[in-house]
Amino acid sequence: MNQKAIEHRALLIGIAANILMGAAGLCVYFITGIEALFLDSVFTLIAVLSGIVAAVISKRSSHTSETFPHGLFVLEPIYVIFKSILMLFLMAFTTISVSQKAILYFTTGIGDQMDIGPVVPYEIIMVILCAALFFFYRDQNKRIDNTSVLLGAESKGTLVDGLMSGGIGAAAVAISFISENGPLSFLLYTGDFFITIILVLFSIKEPFIILKEAFIELANGVVTKGKIKLQIEEIIQKNLPKDTLLSKCLIHKIGMSFRIAIHLNSSKDIISKEELAEKAAAIEKELAGTYDYIKISFVFP
Repeated sequence: MNQKAIEHRALLIGIAANILMGAAGLCVYFITGIEALFLDSVFTLIAVLSGIVAAVISKRSSHTSETFPHGLFVLEPIYVIFKSILMLFLMAFTTISVSQKAILYFTTGIGDQMDIGPVVPYEIIMVILCAALFFFYRDQNKRIDNTSVLLGAESKGTLVDGLMSGGIGAAAVAISFISENGPLSFLLYTGDFFITIILVLFSIKEPFIILKEAFIELANGVVTKGKIKLQIEEIIQKNLPKDTLLSKCLIHKIGMSFRIAIHLNSSKDIISKEELAEKAAAIEKELAGTYDYIKISFVFP
């Protein structure tokens, strides 16, 4: 099974899992009215919609045409950027919503007591499912040497979802021990505010991480560290043309597509075009065992 097939299958499995989790989350939210659960369940439903988009992109991005001879891999980081922005927007929207409710309670004493009845068993199930899906995405991405920005984004989103579920469940257990006449009774009415704020603070870095990685790819940045760079440079060193030295290797990654510019210094004024073509083909052939979409070019000063 090639890289795209592995990626596409993993995304379809993720869509099915997120449909179940999102539907269950909305049901519990409508029962309890806890805003943190709304954030949790909508995150999951966004994962469904984004997963469908990701699956379509995964299917189409490697297709070439006269207009796009190198494929449409650029759609992959574009998708990740939009998903990251959507996640940040949802976090901001929910934070504002729960803040308004908390301010109303603290200023007027008006508020609805939280109903945490079905929350704990629901969140235990959600944490288990999110953990399983997160490790599944990560395992499938490892199978293709972590080249999929789509699976990377989906795994980060699932991690955020799992953290939210775990935090809401833990908070619900804590709130169940609070007396209505005790000093912490305000948490019975504003607990979702504090839960949401804590979850957002713990989770907000994840969208920024994937946003940064996607922007680097979209801006034609280069891979500067990690297993990918070491592996590619090792293979290049074994297949250099005669009388040349590797000056630098610029690895441009866009989605699953790699375009590698090999900068060489040569002790000769003339190098055979046939030899360069032969060495480029040898490098591509050896890397093809790991990367499906790769293009080599030699550059001389």
